[in-house]
Amino acid sequence: MLPVHVHTDGRATLTGGPATLGPPLDPEPYLVAAGLSEMDLAGPAVRMAGCGIEFPYVAGAAERRRAGRRDPCSRASPDVDVFSWDASRQVAHARVFATGLGVPEDPATGSAALGLGVWLVGSGLLPGEGESTYTVRQGIELHRPVHLECTVSAVDGQAVRVTVTGSVVPIARGEIAIPPFVG
Repeated sequence: MLPVHVHTDGRATLTGGPATLGPPLDPEPYLVAAGLSEMDLAGPAVRMAGCGIEFPYVAGAAERRRAGRRDPCSRASPDVDVFSWDASRQVAHARVFATGLGVPEDPATGSAALGLGVWLVGSGLLPGEGESTYTVRQGIELHRPVHLECTVSAVDGQAVRVTVTGSVVPIARGEIAIPPFVG
């Protein structure tokens, strides 16, 4: 369980759990899953990263990231976060395909935005010391654009704390009654 703070202005901040970063992976299955080719790669190696839920991160060329196509019903494809990185503005334009979690393409993925911070620090695209901010833009191709503001704190080249903040839309409200202990 990860802590979520709901702000009075309709935003929420999710704080990630312990950061994890895996070794470089063969990009082929992730490129296929995103409907891309090896020519679309741009940047450091494909690696798993996360702060609770791990995703493989594929850095792609901005003009090709939008061209990716995949079979939305294929559960055999691995989950993948495909993004382009604008280093000058510290902005990632992302697409998250998570058919393994039952989501063909997610318009806003807080857990993937957290892991991206771990990947960015581990790949040397954000500083390995101190706190950095970055933005994730997602959902554009689904006509549900989302803007997530993130922070990552790093020590000795490793992410140690990551948060993501974005607007939320309540979809349910209720109460849970816990029955009295019988025993």
